[in-house]
Amino acid sequence: MPPLLAHVSPNYAAPAGPRGWAELPFAWELDFLVLVALALSATLYIRGSLRLRAALVARKTPAADAESGSVSLRRLARRRLCFWAGWGTLFLALASPLHPWGQVLFSAHMVQHELLMLVAAPLLVLGRPWMTILFAFHRDDARSLSRVVRRPGLRVFRRLLAHPVATWAVHAFALWLWHVPALFDATLRHEWVHHAQHLSFFGSALLFWWALFLARPVGAATGAALLYLFTTMLHTGLLGALLVFADALLYRGYVATAADWSLTPLEDQQLGGLLMWAPGGLVYVAVALALLVRWLRAADREPSRVALAALSRSAPLALCVLLFIPACSRPPVVESALAGGDPGAGQRKIKEYGCAACHTIPGIPGATTVVGPPLTGIGSRNYLGGTLPNTPENRVRWILDPAAHNPRTVMPKLVTDEQDARDIAAYLATLR
Repeated sequence: MPPLLAHVSPNYAAPAGPRGWAELPFAWELDFLVLVALALSATLYIRGSLRLRAALVARKTPAADAESGSVSLRRLARRRLCFWAGWGTLFLALASPLHPWGQVLFSAHMVQHELLMLVAAPLLVLGRPWMTILFAFHRDDARSLSRVVRRPGLRVFRRLLAHPVATWAVHAFALWLWHVPALFDATLRHEWVHHAQHLSFFGSALLFWWALFLARPVGAATGAALLYLFTTMLHTGLLGALLVFADALLYRGYVATAADWSLTPLEDQQLGGLLMWAPGGLVYVAVALALLVRWLRAADREPSRVALAALSRSAPLALCVLLFIPACSRPPVVESALAGGDPGAGQRKIKEYGCAACHTIPGIPGATTVVGPPLTGIGSRNYLGGTLPNTPENRVRWILDPAAHNPRTVMPKLVTDEQDARDIAAYLATLR
């Protein structure tokens, strides 16, 4: 047994909770802070969903946009389904009889943690609720929130939290730290410690799944994502196996209550370890297979781009080929339409400003959202926003203040620096 888990906390009085199957359906202990958080998130999401849907329906006036608008609504419906499934799982884990059940049975506590980390967190990440919730606020307030998030001082921190290695380490540290017996038993004695445990489990899981699902492009980092999933499955399975095969009781907080459920304390501990080991491992395997299938489908749709990306990482000669191919294939008008901007810098700034939250943008990792119109081929379109001729300078003006050129647009005014706008316009000019 590792020294980290070898310390066993002392006995203390049994915590309050259901004492048998007959009491379990009536063992509701509704925590005020949890209920407020759940109610507030649901209210903001409903309000934002209604406003976002109204904006999309209003934008679906031209016949050419009807098909893309219906696709947007269908994709938003799938995301809403993921959000509400994740929200419902949070309610089940934190506000149902499962919560007091976890106070008297270690294995029930493990079920609660697995729901938070392996069900609620990935579903909420797939639901992408942040933009929908942003629509719940007044436009000026939403812009203020966006500016706070995009402050330069937070940029390095955001990039760190979006890196799979960092999120993997944070999630692993939280998982192992809270399974130290002294800390785990402290959650039964102090409610604030219990809240801290759940917050760290859920928060680190959100970061972990965000980095895997959305922070990197499909092809470029799928291999690394599979490695992170595999190693996470290994260390969580190891922790579960340690609990299953331990010949001593590690968690003494359930000594007086396990018998009410026809289990010895050691059997309860072993069952909790088994629940962490087997079902948890299956979730990671299922997600890894889904990522692999998604990667292969992307390769089938764009085999040339996948092959070129592989060559660019394997040989300098391939990098030279990649530099010459765009120069040969782009029309000369693109090179003269950069409007004083740098396309490479614009590609980075598009990601930093969060444009991927609303648009599908070729070449931008994770930019597959269709809240706004897709920007594929925008460099060769005739108009911007349906009203403004698509010239280099007009492209810059539109990025700086969309509402000034089309009052009906729902696109927020995010970019205030003219050079940033010129860099972004330069990159958009290359999308033909």
